[in-house]
Amino acid sequence: MSAAPALVTSSQSRDIVTASLGHLARLVLPGGRFIYAHEAGDIGQTHEGYNLLRHCGTLWFMARAATFAGPSHDQATLDAITRATSFLDRKLEPASWAMPGQPSLAMVGNGFVKLGGVGLALLALSDVRTMVQAQVLAPPPLRLDLDETITQVRRYALDEIDGEDFRHKRMFATGEVTSFRSDYYTGEAIFGLLMSGEPDDELVRVTNSLMRRSYGWAQQSHWMAYAACEAAERGLVPKTLATTYLTGLMEAILADPLYRFRRQSVPIACRTEALTRALLLARKLPDVLSADLLQRVRIAAAENLAMQLEWYSDGQFWKGDDSRRVQIDYVQHNATAFLQWAELEA
Repeated sequence: MSAAPALVTSSQSRDIVTASLGHLARLVLPGGRFIYAHEAGDIGQTHEGYNLLRHCGTLWFMARAATFAGPSHDQATLDAITRATSFLDRKLEPASWAMPGQPSLAMVGNGFVKLGGVGLALLALSDVRTMVQAQVLAPPPLRLDLDETITQVRRYALDEIDGEDFRHKRMFATGEVTSFRSDYYTGEAIFGLLMSGEPDDELVRVTNSLMRRSYGWAQQSHWMAYAACEAAERGLVPKTLATTYLTGLMEAILADPLYRFRRQSVPIACRTEALTRALLLARKLPDVLSADLLQRVRIAAAENLAMQLEWYSDGQFWKGDDSRRVQIDYVQHNATAFLQWAELEA
């Protein structure tokens, strides 16, 4: 397979990842909360709001980026990761409806527990644990030790498996399940569970079921791309299912590029995350996707990354042509796409 011309080099990608990590570290306040949004080039011109899911996703990127960067780290960045992890820990509460003798932790925001937040918390905590195990980061000061915290958050997520899917949202005070459904929470939960520990039979069953039903194709879901690629790498789904599912998801993204015409960085970045994750999978399992498809995926990813640079400067990605608002998740998604492009050349 001949490689498509790289419109963005690995060196450029590494520089963007480093700058984005540094910018996010500067946004972490003493209490561990981020400056959530600001105008490009001016962190003093802030915008209101906060979102726990985006806090966790951003922390996940920071821990990944710090690990990718190697052993030498700026202490201010490490301190910022520690503070952001402690803030996450303060949002975890024991679930009163949990089974006796099986304590679990739910991520609580505004009186509700959202499955996506639980999944993203698992991703963040898992990569922080990787840093601790590599002795890059001192264990963060949590109420429980890090391993036990992850175990109890995993228990909550696994308990939310419901037939062929998951329950998505509960009222924390009563445990009442609401009717709310997200296009993304299921993928976030599966991916978080796969990355944070050994899968159990129920997780494998529901993952196989969702992939057989082409869940996530219509949404061009990058979270299901992550989950499916991880499941394929671990041999948790049959090779034929991995091929069928990931081929369908990649073709869905390639065949409908309307997301580009919105001229906003995040819709493009999320698709780039999915595309680059599939390319990373192909390095380990080269026969899961066809050479022709991989060539087209690589070209689309390179084109997307070049577009994303139109809304980038100094570690900051802003919304798009119509707004120079920088939000932590804008940086997370865009910089993660560049991180994975750099990993392809590592």
